[in-house]
Amino acid sequence: MEPSQILLAYSEIGTKGKATRPKFEKQLIQNVRATGAKFRVIREQGRILLQPASENDSELLNEKLGRIFGVQYYATVKEVEFRDLEDLACRVAVLYGEIVKGKAFRVTVHRIGSHKFDSIDAQKLIGEKLLAHGGKVSLRSFELEVKVNIKDKKALVFDAPRPGPGGLPIGSEGNLLVLFSGGIDSPVAAWYVMRRGCNPTFLFINLGGKDTLDRVYAVYRKLAYLWGHENFVFLVADGKPIVDGIKKHAKAEYRQVVLKRAFYSIAERVCRQRKLDAIVTGESIGQVSTQTLRNLWGIESASNVLLIRPLIGFDKEDSVRMAQKIGTYELSTRVGELCNISEGSVKLSAKPYQVDGNYKFVEKIVDETNVTIVTQEQISEEIPIPQNATLIDVDKEKIDYKKLDKSAFYYLICKDGVNASIECEMLRGLGFNCSSGKRSALPKSK
Repeated sequence: MEPSQILLAYSEIGTKGKATRPKFEKQLIQNVRATGAKFRVIREQGRILLQPASENDSELLNEKLGRIFGVQYYATVKEVEFRDLEDLACRVAVLYGEIVKGKAFRVTVHRIGSHKFDSIDAQKLIGEKLLAHGGKVSLRSFELEVKVNIKDKKALVFDAPRPGPGGLPIGSEGNLLVLFSGGIDSPVAAWYVMRRGCNPTFLFINLGGKDTLDRVYAVYRKLAYLWGHENFVFLVADGKPIVDGIKKHAKAEYRQVVLKRAFYSIAERVCRQRKLDAIVTGESIGQVSTQTLRNLWGIESASNVLLIRPLIGFDKEDSVRMAQKIGTYELSTRVGELCNISEGSVKLSAKPYQVDGNYKFVEKIVDETNVTIVTQEQISEEIPIPQNATLIDVDKEKIDYKKLDKSAFYYLICKDGVNASIECEMLRGLGFNCSSGKRSALPKSK
């Protein structure tokens, strides 16, 4: 028995001109092949039909197509050939006669080609045939919708189409850099530009240690696995020397905006080196002190690269809902937010010249910051907390290394997980066994 065919329908690609549409279709098919499924493609007049090589390939396609950008919907279909409308209606009745018994249904017909009947004629006659099998017609409150896509003397018949994410296929609209923190917002921002056909490169500027990198990379891997079906480039830069320089030289109320300016500068350098078209951030107006309109202007005023902020009008609840929908929320909650280095209130309306004046003290450090590619082999699986681990809250106590036992295991925590990760990296360098995390991530006591 041959596996069923799958209709892959797109929406926005269909608005492209005849000269450019094939390019988008080809990219979409290429992205579907990246899932590993094997299939034959029939592409004709605005529709793509996939013929899986095996049942396993069919199952894989049905699992993955709902997360491939550019897919509007997809459905398992039966292909029937017919002589005339009466013949078509009878053939559809054979397929769905038993299924519609006792159910409210409706028939929807789409037609391409030259026929002696129109779509309304076909809907009416097919509906009459199914009504005779015990179904009940209901155009609004239906339990089953029988869809018939007619092209010349063939028709694809199906029901229960499954939605895809829509948008445009990744790779059809250029390459860009995502400033990626792994928190709730940046994966959502990346998802939105991926949905618009952009191919992302990810840049994480690490203010913590290896534990922080591992957790951020886990968020990236989840996003790439669910929605990219391939490995993107993931870059990391060590931001700790930049923070040290800012704390030493910049005025306290400007430290946060100068840090963000440093992020932009590194991202712009990466864009030039890798010939990327834009920088993407998860910023939203007024969400934190560095994201007031005036601070955003002060931070980006020296940038010469297109800046894209997909979440600019979101509130936090919007981002949380989308993070839950796309599957990154749980892992993102384990990632520590950037530590507050302002030591007091943050300037809410930093002018460009004020940002420039404080940034110049760390410009050389920023320019010398190395950016490297991270691979899966460099990432550790998160270490579970041993039952006999010694817990140290670095927000509440200073670590005395001379009193620690190298045969013990230590688990370091703090409010956001960042300082704990830094301390843990120092302990590992001294030969101690440890891991770290956020205080809120500790198992609840029974």
